[in-house]
Amino acid sequence: MRLVKLIDRGLTALVTAVLIISFGLMLVLAVGQVLLRQVLHTSLAWGDLAARHLVIWVGFFGAYLASRREQHFHIGFLSQILGPRARPWVGAVTDVFAAAICVALVAASATFITVGLDPKSVLFLGIRQTTAALVVPAGFLLMAVQFVLHAVLSVAGALAAPPAGAGD
Repeated sequence: MRLVKLIDRGLTALVTAVLIISFGLMLVLAVGQVLLRQVLHTSLAWGDLAARHLVIWVGFFGAYLASRREQHFHIGFLSQILGPRARPWVGAVTDVFAAAICVALVAASATFITVGLDPKSVLFLGIRQTTAALVVPAGFLLMAVQFVLHAVLSVAGALAAPPAGAGD
């Protein structure tokens, strides 16, 4: 389980760093565009488009962190109905299901990038449209990995828990 926790911490540190950088760039671009428009009556031609793409990046990396903290959208009524011994098992099943959905979305978004986008189309500053869109499959892949890590930790916790009545 140390390896799983090490992978989790490493991915979280990496995603957090990219999230902070992306959010900082987005904020600087947005404020810079406003100031340029209001003070100098001009703007960066690519600034708004870059800020919009950074919003997508921030959204995906924020979704990863939310899934890590189990603050993502989920239906939690089962955890209130089930006993404490069944909760980790149901949690593991739902995490595997969520991971499978994320993997399907990785495949769909990868197909969209390879088939639906022009590989020669440049968005701004020489950045290709396909390169900017890679955050979508990467974000879903990161979330799939996070859900699998949660499932492994849930199963390990359930197996390590003492049987009911063992402490009596």
